[in-house]
Amino acid sequence: MACNLSQGIALSCRESIGGLKYAYILDASAQEITVSETNGVASSISVAGTALTDLSTDMFLFDQVKQTASLVETVNASEENGTVFYTSVLNLVFNKLESSKLNSLKLLAANSKLLIVVKDNNDKLWMVGNTNGAVVSGGSSESGTAMGDRNGLSIEFTGNHHSPMYEVTVTE
Repeated sequence: MACNLSQGIALSCRESIGGLKYAYILDASAQEITVSETNGVASSISVAGTALTDLSTDMFLFDQVKQTASLVETVNASEENGTVFYTSVLNLVFNKLESSKLNSLKLLAANSKLLIVVKDNNDKLWMVGNTNGAVVSGGSSESGTAMGDRNGLSIEFTGNHHSPMYEVTVTE
């Protein structure tokens, strides 16, 4: 791979907004995730050789309350070791503490590799963990203290990969 810089980054128009609408999640434990990607854009995703043709039917939807979910990707670089990798951390929040949601958290946490695609508020899809997948790395369940506090749970997912997260163009 060549390390020659071939272009800069221009200023964008001020038309982007933060936040996530929802996440699609699929158990990919002990299965290979294959991605057809060009310049950071994934045009097809397969799990165990089966192509995902429609995210809304091939994966499970985890809808989000406005202004609660977030996705942060960090570049991890070591000049001494000559290494660079990327860590994506996704935080999903669910209101109303219920046993069904706690059972979902338990099942998600038990999985060793999750395929996760999120949709942001700019209507772009992003893949968390690329081909390595993601795992539950934390979370909390809380009753809240005051009447206006959140009663619910949050789940944190982490994915490590060799390149920045992919934008996804697979149909949803």
